[in-house]
Amino acid sequence: AAAPRKFGFAPQASEQYVSVEERKEARANLFKSINTEGTGEISFQEFLAWAMEHIKSKVLRGATPWKAGVGKLSLIQPSSAEEFVEFLKAATSSASNPQHKDLYFHLLRCFTDADATMSGVIDADGFDQLIDIAAIAPRKYGFAPSAEAMFKTDAERKNSRSALFKCIDKDGSGTISFDEFLNWAMKHIKGKVTGGVKAEYQPMAIEEDASLAAKNLPIYDEASSPSDFATFCKTAVTDKSSPEYQKMYYHLLRCFSDADVSMNGRIRKDDFDALVDV
Repeated sequence: AAAPRKFGFAPQASEQYVSVEERKEARANLFKSINTEGTGEISFQEFLAWAMEHIKSKVLRGATPWKAGVGKLSLIQPSSAEEFVEFLKAATSSASNPQHKDLYFHLLRCFTDADATMSGVIDADGFDQLIDIAAIAPRKYGFAPSAEAMFKTDAERKNSRSALFKCIDKDGSGTISFDEFLNWAMKHIKGKVTGGVKAEYQPMAIEEDASLAAKNLPIYDEASSPSDFATFCKTAVTDKSSPEYQKMYYHLLRCFSDADVSMNGRIRKDDFDALVDV
C-alpha cells in the first residue's frame, strides 16, 4: 500500500481501523478469501491475481484520493569457481545465512525472467527456458554442461526437461509456481554441493545481464501526481502487453518477496498483514 498511500489513494492503517485487533481480523478475513484452497498459505500467483483484480476494480470505477524502495531482484555474480561453491554451501546450509537470502532472490529472478506471460506460473515450455536461465551461473565456471553438450537434439532436451517438469508439478496442474520451483531448486543445489561438486565441464563465456536496474525501480517514482498514478494503474490492469503491466508485475513481486520472511515462496496468514502495508 506504500505506492497508493504516497498519492493519497489509500489510508494509513491507523486511519482505517480503530485498533490493531480490528486490522488483523479484517486482513485475516481477506487472506482467507485469497487463499481459496484453504492451505493456510498463499503463493505469488494467488497474490498477483487478487492484487491485479483489486487494483482494476479501484481504477475502473474512478479512483479518488483518500481524504483524511529498491528491489532485491538481482542475479548472483561470483568472481570465481571457488567463491561460487562456498556461496552455495553457505546458502543451502541454513536459511538464516545472508547467502540463503541472496540465492532466494537469484532464483526468483530466474523464475520471473522465464515467466513470459507474467502470470506467476510457468508451463513446460517456460520451464525449458528457466533451466537455461538458472544454468547460466554454474555453466560460467564449468559446473554444468551446455544444453548442446548434454542433449543430441532439441527433442531430446525438451523430453528430458518435460519429465523433470512433471516431477516438480506435483499437483498435475500443467504449471509450476515459484514456490514449487524454489523448493526443488534448493534441494537440487544442496544435493550437488553436499556431494562435492567439481568444475568438470568447459567454462562458458556469459554475457552479463544489464537490465537489473530497470527491474529495481519502484513503480511510483515515475508518477508526478495522483492523476498520473491513477492513469498508470488503469493501464497496468487493462493491458497486459503494456510497459505499465510489466512494472506493476515487478512491483507486486517485490511486495510479495519482502513479506516472504520464511523465504519459501508462500505467505502465511501472519505475514499477510505486513504484505498489505508494503
